[in-house]
Amino acid sequence: MNLPYRSVNYPTKLSPISIPSTVRWPPTLRNTMSNKTALKNSHNNFEKYLIEQDSRYTNQKREIADVIFKSKTHFEVDEFLAKLHSQKRRFSRATFYRTIKQLLDAGLIQKVNMPDGKVFYEQTASREHHAHLICNFCGKISEFEETQLLNKINSYCTQQQFTPRYHSIHIYADCEKENCAGKAQAQEK
Repeated sequence: MNLPYRSVNYPTKLSPISIPSTVRWPPTLRNTMSNKTALKNSHNNFEKYLIEQDSRYTNQKREIADVIFKSKTHFEVDEFLAKLHSQKRRFSRATFYRTIKQLLDAGLIQKVNMPDGKVFYEQTASREHHAHLICNFCGKISEFEETQLLNKINSYCTQQQFTPRYHSIHIYADCEKENCAGKAQAQEK
């Protein structure tokens, strides 16, 4: 029995992922993933992790991981998936969510929980350690690097006989912007 075969042409160049205008990146972090070596290392680390878990690095997983590793923004899973589908990239929802979970378990992406319950992710493979300052009202994310804070964390870990592997600092606060849409809505209630 011959089944009809349909050839699919995927775009060779990836376009940026759309993300809410509330998410901001400091200029110092914008180009950290442009290094081809870092991208290759990310793929190698993910492949190594999958082998340890008796899982395969399929073409679909590789394509999903590649887009994430090249991403310079925080992303929300459903928006990310919709963007990929709009680019004619087809993945089953299950494959996509499984790949996100595996990347998270491998430590190659991290979660950022928002006050409204939404969850954003960001690739961490080649990024410097940083903290997030998140507005409780509008959801704006600001990132900052604080060397003294990092030194204190490392010092405390050493003191407690721990070897730090990863940390995530999220500070939830109320922004002082006059035009904070979420703040205005909260005050009306």
